[in-house]
Amino acid sequence: MKLKSFAAAVALVLSAPAMAATCTGGGGLGTLGPPGSSFFGESFSRAGSYLDCYSFSLSSAADSFGGVIELDAWLNKLDIDVTGVSLFSGTSSVGQATGSLVGADYTPGYFSFGSLAAGAYTLAVASTVGRDAGLWNAPVGYLGLLSTSRATVASPAPEPETYAMMLIGLVGIGAMVRRRKQS
Repeated sequence: MKLKSFAAAVALVLSAPAMAATCTGGGGLGTLGPPGSSFFGESFSRAGSYLDCYSFSLSSAADSFGGVIELDAWLNKLDIDVTGVSLFSGTSSVGQATGSLVGADYTPGYFSFGSLAAGAYTLAVASTVGRDAGLWNAPVGYLGLLSTSRATVASPAPEPETYAMMLIGLVGIGAMVRRRKQS
């Protein structure tokens, strides 16, 4: 099963930047501030590859973060692997292609996308549902959370060159004071 997950992740990595994908499910999450959060998820009752798209908008610059957990019953005939989470600009719905890629994270347990401008975005969750030898045919799925916070602005910090110039200036002032005392 690990080989399937790895192969799906590699395929997603190689194909995501090259072309837009078509959404197979999902929905709208509304305006997520910042700050704001929203839950999302999907369930599946048959094997296949899925790309669920969740559209949302930001009213001002933000950083976004969240996570996805797989809901997979023990000894089930179906098995789900969430292979990646991608963020696209613009909105998309079922049957539509995604916009241009903003970022991708292939560790969906926790993901983050920073420095987002105000506007519309689509969070795309890629998953693969396969068949296993199990005892029953219960649906599988995933549950996720997407949160936003105000964009962090790096505080200006002095560079090492600044300290060096300040030290040279202090040495110069000290030398000048010492020279005046000697005269």
